[in-house]
Amino acid sequence: MPTYVGFSTIGANEPKTTNASTGIDGGTGGVLKPTIPGKKYRIVDEALVVRDFVNSLNIQQGQKVGNPEYGSTIWSFVFEPNDAQTRLKIENEIRRIASNDPRLIINTVKSYEQENGILLEVELAIAPFNNAEILNVFFNNLTNTATLQ
Repeated sequence: MPTYVGFSTIGANEPKTTNASTGIDGGTGGVLKPTIPGKKYRIVDEALVVRDFVNSLNIQQGQKVGNPEYGSTIWSFVFEPNDAQTRLKIENEIRRIASNDPRLIINTVKSYEQENGILLEVELAIAPFNNAEILNVFFNNLTNTATLQ
């Protein structure tokens, strides 16, 4: 069974603690435990595949240099009416994005209109693990981000 290993940049710009004690004059003392940044942000297997999928949803199609087909056009549906035709276009777009990653198996896609965007309920499995899970991805038009709920 293959294992996917990757590194997440989520929280990489957050200040890292050094577990340093305060000295007599208020300065920092010695470092008790070293910080290993690569190990802190390591994600593996299913979490990595899901993160890759959400990243591809956050990038608008045509914005990745050298790969204009990569990314999503779902942002163009945020202000469209929530009718059967729009839901079908969203489902087709999710399936198109997932077809670019051979690790993803999409079962069902449902879209719901929300006050500030679109909520997608995607049932997917990750090959070769084949554990079905439901992802709730919210496309927030105020922040222009797709996040897991």
